[in-house]
Amino acid sequence: MAYEVVTAKFRTELHARWSIFFDHLRIPWAYEPVTFNDTQGTPRTPTFWLPQQRIWFNAEPQAPAWWGRFAMAAAGSDHWAAAYWGKKAEHCLPVEVPEEWHGLPLLAEGLLFPDDEYGPWQMFEASGMRSYDDEPYQWTMCPQCGVFGATFWGYAERLPCGCLDNREHHKVEGSSDSRLLAAYRAALTEQWHPDSAIEATLLLPTVREALVDQAGAAAAQESCTRSCQSLWDQRCQELPPAAFRGTSDPDTDRLCAHCPGFVCGQCGEHPASALNIPCRVCEPLTLLTENRARQRLNWRVDQLATATRQHGRTVNAILNRAIGVTTRKNISLAQLGAALTHAEQWLENPASMPTARTAMPRTDLEQLHGAELRNLLSTYVGPLAQALREPIPLLQHHLNDWMDAPSRAAATDEQLRDAIVQAAAWLADPASYAVYAYPPKVEPGGLPTPIHTKAALTDTSCTLCAAPVAAGETIGRMPRPRPPFVPMSWLCAHCLFDRRVKPRLTDVLLRVFHHVFSGSATISLNTAEARVLSDALSRLPSGPAEEPLREAAAALDTRIDADTPVISVSAHHAHDAVHGLRAANLNLEPWDASTLAAVAEHLAQWQHNPHEINEAQFASPVLWRHAILTSTPTPTALAERGGPFWV
Repeated sequence: MAYEVVTAKFRTELHARWSIFFDHLRIPWAYEPVTFNDTQGTPRTPTFWLPQQRIWFNAEPQAPAWWGRFAMAAAGSDHWAAAYWGKKAEHCLPVEVPEEWHGLPLLAEGLLFPDDEYGPWQMFEASGMRSYDDEPYQWTMCPQCGVFGATFWGYAERLPCGCLDNREHHKVEGSSDSRLLAAYRAALTEQWHPDSAIEATLLLPTVREALVDQAGAAAAQESCTRSCQSLWDQRCQELPPAAFRGTSDPDTDRLCAHCPGFVCGQCGEHPASALNIPCRVCEPLTLLTENRARQRLNWRVDQLATATRQHGRTVNAILNRAIGVTTRKNISLAQLGAALTHAEQWLENPASMPTARTAMPRTDLEQLHGAELRNLLSTYVGPLAQALREPIPLLQHHLNDWMDAPSRAAATDEQLRDAIVQAAAWLADPASYAVYAYPPKVEPGGLPTPIHTKAALTDTSCTLCAAPVAAGETIGRMPRPRPPFVPMSWLCAHCLFDRRVKPRLTDVLLRVFHHVFSGSATISLNTAEARVLSDALSRLPSGPAEEPLREAAAALDTRIDADTPVISVSAHHAHDAVHGLRAANLNLEPWDASTLAAVAEHLAQWQHNPHEINEAQFASPVLWRHAILTSTPTPTALAERGGPFWV
């Protein structure tokens, strides 16, 4: 199977539309396949030859004067119907038609194409087509076996299939068969001159581009010089008869002497797509319009989905990737043919169909935007769900979480690109997905492994500590925490890797703030964090008010010296420590001082509720604290970032 793009040239658009009619019904046809001569050698070329039905068909505004003579000869009749064809036809000379070309001659006369709105042939003067000596003939189909043909008034019982008994089924009208009407509509809807009415263009020369299911057909058509002759015939003409033994040479009787291709072995006059393959005149093929090709491709996708037990969306994604596109909306006819070729090859051997998605280079992703990225990301969901054995909704949730967006529709282009890269990575290494979706337990006092790190594209700031981050520096995201904590966005390298190993006072204060925010009764500190807090408390001035805090610092030192992995500090004591440090007005680093001021302000707000926000109106204390936080008259960096975060 190989679908290739070929062109078909027609003298008129009317002829091109009739070719689409036949193609829609899968009726092989040949256009002007042979020229006959009258008794004086004048050429006469009928339009369509339907070899399966043995019908000669012509469609013209008016009957050519010679058509009657040709019709008589093609029908194999010796009777000249002079009154039927008129004086002009009578003056034409007889046409010689060899017996192998005998068939039913039909002529559709009029500058119009059948329309099923009022009945296909209602607008034609003859109400159909003219045969050699009778009218009207109409295209018809057997309602039982579907055989196609033309009979008087379209009576289906007259078809050669014999399915309908003429005595039981009398005057069965098959000319309005739904398949015929669909073919008429398909031919009418094709457009070559979209800005003009069809009546004004029916006589214009027209070129059709279509697909044909024959490997080498396009090359044979392109290379043909229209003077086909086999090498054997050429040698026979150029060399004396004594040079031959009377039998043709199989190596030369199929090679064309005038172009780099093959010549038909039956007629020797037309190009062939391959060795021992007849030409499209000797064995005509139906052409596929774009609409028909898309329909066939959709059928093949359904068949592939059934054969491979995959979702149709997955099969479509694999097909699109095979032809190098993300969507088939505006693809060329050649790409459509390539997709059909792949689909039918995979149907012959379903195991040969690719299943894994490969990562698209980042440079290629940069060329895609908006809907293109969303469509590409959606193509990963089906294969991922199958490979990871996860429900699609859960997988989509994890992808949205990965790119830090509520949905794909709300995601930026950069977030979508990140998600596409990660989806490809998960597909290539399913174990990496498990690490993300089900992260390992964190050691007491430690940090979880970041789920996503990258270089910042622009200058930004850390979501947790608000430290500035320059473009190119490392940023990352932590695993999704358990409620009531909410996910954090991008963090700086310090907050990703060092905030618990090499903590600053800001890190400890943020830990206190977010744990109190979550409603926790205690704040768990590791040894390094406890030492930072103890050092800060030890700097408090001497006095009766600070004595309890100094005693708390001494207690912390005792537990630090005992090398306890996790040191729990009650929320009440942490609250007192923050306010004591704030009141002492210590000489702190600028970022430590600003964080201390914000934490102290919000802890006091939660304690005193200055705006008297009713806690009973909220589903949880966390939401109540969040409402108080957002009601701050002059919002701090903490109020703007929200929370609570698992820090």
